[in-house]
Amino acid sequence: MERIAKARVFMSGRSQHVTIPHEYRFRSTEVSIRRDPRNGDVILSEGPGPWNEIFAALDAVEIPADFLSPVERKRRLPTRRAALDELFNGRPSARRKRK
Repeated sequence: MERIAKARVFMSGRSQHVTIPHEYRFRSTEVSIRRDPRNGDVILSEGPGPWNEIFAALDAVEIPADFLSPVERKRRLPTRRAALDELFNGRPSARRKRK
C-alpha cells in the first residue's frame, strides 16, 4: 500500500500554504491546481517541464512508419478565407471591397 504522508497547513496573511514533505517536492516553481469533482480533493500537478526537456522527449520518440496512411500524408493547402486574410493581414481581400 502507498505510504500516506502528512503536510502542515498554515496561513500567511490572507493566503493558505502547505509545507510539502521532501519526497513530494516539485521541480518547478509553479504548479496547476484543481479540485476533483467527485470527492473534492485538491490536486496539484507539475507542468511538463522546461521546453528543452519537452522537445528532447519528442525527438526521442520513434514514430512508426505506418503512423499516417498514404491518404493522410497527402495534405491539401489550407482553404483561403477572405475574411481571415483581411483580419490577419490587415488589408481587404479581393472578394470584398471597403467602403
